[in-house]
Amino acid sequence: MCQPQASAVADDLADCNSGPPARVEAACAAIINDTARPPEDRVKAHLGRSRLYLNTSKIDLALADAEAALKMDSNSVQALLQRGVAYQRTGKLDLAKADFDRALEIEPKNALALLSRGNLRSQQRNWPEAISDFDEAIAARQDFAQAYVSRGRAYSESGQLDKALSDLNAAIAINVNVPAAFYWRGQTYRRKGDIDRAIEDFSRAIAQGPKNDMAPYFARAQLYSSKGDYTRALADLDALLAVAPDSAAAKQLRQSTLAMQTELAKVQGNDKGSDKDKPKALPAPSASELADQITPPLPQAAPSGNAAGKPLIDRARQLIVQAKYADAVGLLNQVLTADPRDEAALQLRSSARTRLGQLAEARADLDELIKLRPNDATALSLRGVTSAAMRQPDQGLVDVEAALKINPNSAQAHYSRGVVHRQLGKVPEALADFDRAIAIDPRMSPAFYERGITQMSLNQLDKALTDFDQALALARVYDLAKAARGVVLLMKGNSAEGLADINAVLERNPTNQTAVFGRGLALVNSGQFDRAIVALDTVVGKTADDSMARTLRARAYLGKGETRNALADLDLVLKARPSDASALTLRGSVFSALRDYPKALNDLNEAIERRETIESYVARARVYEAQNDSEKAAADYRRATELAPRSVFETNAQANAKKKAQQLSKRVPCGDMAGSGTCL
Repeated sequence: MCQPQASAVADDLADCNSGPPARVEAACAAIINDTARPPEDRVKAHLGRSRLYLNTSKIDLALADAEAALKMDSNSVQALLQRGVAYQRTGKLDLAKADFDRALEIEPKNALALLSRGNLRSQQRNWPEAISDFDEAIAARQDFAQAYVSRGRAYSESGQLDKALSDLNAAIAINVNVPAAFYWRGQTYRRKGDIDRAIEDFSRAIAQGPKNDMAPYFARAQLYSSKGDYTRALADLDALLAVAPDSAAAKQLRQSTLAMQTELAKVQGNDKGSDKDKPKALPAPSASELADQITPPLPQAAPSGNAAGKPLIDRARQLIVQAKYADAVGLLNQVLTADPRDEAALQLRSSARTRLGQLAEARADLDELIKLRPNDATALSLRGVTSAAMRQPDQGLVDVEAALKINPNSAQAHYSRGVVHRQLGKVPEALADFDRAIAIDPRMSPAFYERGITQMSLNQLDKALTDFDQALALARVYDLAKAARGVVLLMKGNSAEGLADINAVLERNPTNQTAVFGRGLALVNSGQFDRAIVALDTVVGKTADDSMARTLRARAYLGKGETRNALADLDLVLKARPSDASALTLRGSVFSALRDYPKALNDLNEAIERRETIESYVARARVYEAQNDSEKAAADYRRATELAPRSVFETNAQANAKKKAQQLSKRVPCGDMAGSGTCL
């Protein structure tokens, strides 16, 4: 106890000012308590600790430190600003403004002080004076993204929407990682009536922002609810209430949204069927599209084995960023000719070859890299997912399991194993792997995409839609996810939004398999069967499992009355997937059109046994009508009116079922033995 107190160590000032949060408080305290320290060091320590307390919402402690700093240096602009922020957060706006004014008396061109006073005036909804402060802040510092965001917000709130968009676009151009810029641009688009763009920006704000920032969740939920997309709205509100369970606004919106969803369900009925179909898959991406899934961020350049290596590697890296993959491979070939063991060149060439769809060559580069670095979990994971892309999942599984032994917390390895598991038909295992990859790296957009595709294969369209939304929020240009989202939206009957996604992808890549399938789906739905068949011809036969494309093409053939072609497609689907309820339903409809009613009933009975759908009941009712069995036909039409539509095709079928049920109810007695009562 008699030992003198140890003075602050030399590194305490660095830790106090910019060290890890866990060390800031102790480092600052050591300096503050060391009376031998120069006063300017102790002022900096009070400010460092005050800043920490402001960031952790310990406002009283932040205020105490700012005041202590001002007692030692009454002209400290930083101390005035931090005390002003503390006053502002406790509602003492006059005191806050006095501190900001005093800071600007000392430094009239201080951009941060101008921003702080402008934000205070925005809080008071004094838009003209707030905008004036932001004007001066931007004049003092042209690259001040936050000042553009704040002025954009002020313009938006005061109804100057074009000026708001200009400022918010400028902020994003300066720094694309500012969540508030996307949030306020979303609010501006919302005020302009551009709901889809608003939702996209709120999604970007959610993806970039902290988990406790609930404003974009609430804003997006409002828009989803207004569009009638109640499932997505409720998902956002549940996420909000998990963080802020006492939010009255969120509770009220959730209650009204749930009521509207319930009312809709009453109209549509409850789907009591179960889907026993084998999971289906969308058309497989092309080799170049697969590259988007398996190409990691570009590796950092390792020391080159020869003097000419590093400049060539740096140039190759630039070419890859510019999508000039073949040119990059040419340069990297030169490097590897001089030194076949150059790790950076092997990594980059593998990446470029993957982008070119040269998967075998890309894997050969990874083979060489793994010989040099046998315990590199990332390289093993990439080789595993490359093998899966080459339709060699068993070989891929060996690599990803080895990667996970080396690094159990590798997001890339869990993601890669999920891709392999899905190819092997191990859907629960794939979902678990994608969940783990996302838990480790919440910004891994391909993991959200792959999980969405897996959810689609289970007919869990709402979950898939949420994952595709998140993938697109994390990676703005992501054609695989956008095309898949378009297909889901079309399946759910949201043609406008779905076609917007499909068309956007096809403008960039007219051969994208998923987008072409989506175009075919939209054309079938609109009765343009000839054009649909032309589109689907480019998808059918391109992958081992083309059941979805063949089934859809059969629907188009049936719409044209070309029963022979429809039957050929459906026979091939059912040969590979004998329990496919959708194909059984359509083949039953084909047999019905051919007046082969026994075969039609066999298919339709089996389809209904496997999964009750509106279309299967309507198709069977038509067979019964053709056989003059009005009672059975009426029963099937009634059942069709009770199920919830799973697709736009079922929505149309249900509308027809309601009309037919009403017609037949006049001829078929229902109710008690005397025939009283009605069927509906």
